[in-house]
Amino acid sequence: MVASYSLAPEPVWYIVNLQGTAAGGAKLYTRSNINPTVDKPAYRDPAGAEAWPNPIIFDLNGTNAPIYWKFDPSFPNDTYYIFVTDAQDNLLWQATNFFPGGSGGGGNTTTYLPLKNYIANNQFIDNTGNTASPIANTNLLLAPSNHQGFTPASLNPIIGTYGAVGPDIRFVTNTAGTPPTDQISFVTFALNAAPMAPTDVTPVQYIRYQCTGAAVGEQFKSFQFPITQKVKNLSNQAMTFAVWAAVTATPVNIQLYSRQYYGSSPSATAESVSTRVAQGAPITLSTTWTQYFINFTMPDVTGNSLGTPGAQTDDDAVYLQLDMPLNSLCDVLFTKPKLYLGTLSQTSEFEDYDEINSINSTPRCGDVRTSLGSSAPSGWVAMNDGSIGNVNSNATTRNNADTFQLFKTIWDGVSNTYAPTQDSTGTPTARGATALADFIANKRLVLPRSLGRALAGAGNGSGLTATTLGEWQGTENTTLLGANLPLGTPFNTSGFSGSNPVSIGSGLNVPANVAQVYTNGSSTPFSIIQPTTYFNVFIKL
Repeated sequence: MVASYSLAPEPVWYIVNLQGTAAGGAKLYTRSNINPTVDKPAYRDPAGAEAWPNPIIFDLNGTNAPIYWKFDPSFPNDTYYIFVTDAQDNLLWQATNFFPGGSGGGGNTTTYLPLKNYIANNQFIDNTGNTASPIANTNLLLAPSNHQGFTPASLNPIIGTYGAVGPDIRFVTNTAGTPPTDQISFVTFALNAAPMAPTDVTPVQYIRYQCTGAAVGEQFKSFQFPITQKVKNLSNQAMTFAVWAAVTATPVNIQLYSRQYYGSSPSATAESVSTRVAQGAPITLSTTWTQYFINFTMPDVTGNSLGTPGAQTDDDAVYLQLDMPLNSLCDVLFTKPKLYLGTLSQTSEFEDYDEINSINSTPRCGDVRTSLGSSAPSGWVAMNDGSIGNVNSNATTRNNADTFQLFKTIWDGVSNTYAPTQDSTGTPTARGATALADFIANKRLVLPRSLGRALAGAGNGSGLTATTLGEWQGTENTTLLGANLPLGTPFNTSGFSGSNPVSIGSGLNVPANVAQVYTNGSSTPFSIIQPTTYFNVFIKL
């Protein structure tokens, strides 16, 4: 027997307060009549797909609807105990054994599903532009997308069984034999083109993948979309993938794969064929732009491992890969790849550039911010000249698995001179083979120094000394030679007689050699005191 959901006894609820007027903000609590301490939800729809919050809050007119009440013939005695309070939590009335029986609501059933697309930036704004031919890159960044919590992939990317892992929309490949002659282009639709009308909004651009020289030994050739950090999030969930696609000439097949990555720890479950199962039949493309749907269930992660506690890297994640034809010529066009939670056929979607940019522009691992706040915001750590590492590293700033992404970002980009490694006791030690190896070995990584220092751009400015990323140098006072400074410039008179500090022209016992610097630009050295405001500096995990 199947449970049913009914509007009985009334389709719209109206609550009256103790003064006989509308009880705006009233609260209806729904609990089990068998055990009144246990919530028993009521529902917004006759399918019982979306539960009301408990309590149900009424509007300023004291009304709310619809409320569907569950009746399960297998448990006919499991009825409702309900009670109502006003907005100030004063009891208005209560009822036991409410709705002792019933039958289905009848008619059509509408199931509520959140229509959120989990592929960020499926219009490819801010893309990297057209590639050369051949591409000759097995880990090619194409456009910004989801990035928080994913393994950094800009330097020394970590390569799994099915390509590089990392943030953003990428093109990942593996060829054991002869590589293809291929190219990726971002093509703009003509202003009068609307191939997706009337069912969907035509975007500005689409991706064109051309293979004009077939490869030998291709194992995968995929457009990869990062979906969500934490592999458990979508485990065993029903999903719907959609994409608009076409070919310029000969029909070809493309294939969708799910990719569940259990983290970079050597002790984590490795990727395998079972976690990269083809989702549904291949998509056979034609010369007409068509929207294709694939309903699938994300593989269950039960029984797998994120690695030994203490050696976990906290970068497990879910990806989708849209595979191009292997070892063959093709000319594939596609745009607006979409992934939804649930089984549905959502045909239309539109996101403006501000919506997309809100994800693309969120802080990334390694970004730095200044603040007058006294403590680091969540997801950031203080650049306090301390160290980071895993839970067994005894790092002084943060020792946690969630530091791996920042550990790798700094390890890859900053030399050991300015971000040295230490063992778990704080003793300096040489760097190992990779950032991952040092992280797993419980090493600490010292953050580049920032306390009491000005932040400056790395590189070789015109007429300036070249500096490297993360480099720190200099002392608190900067030595100048033979400068002509304006009246009132403060300077440090250390080593001279007189007040400290003083201003040139102040008449405060200015040493003769300093006065000479002021008057005729002598090369006599002295130190100026820089007027400075100091902030806390934080870096993104």
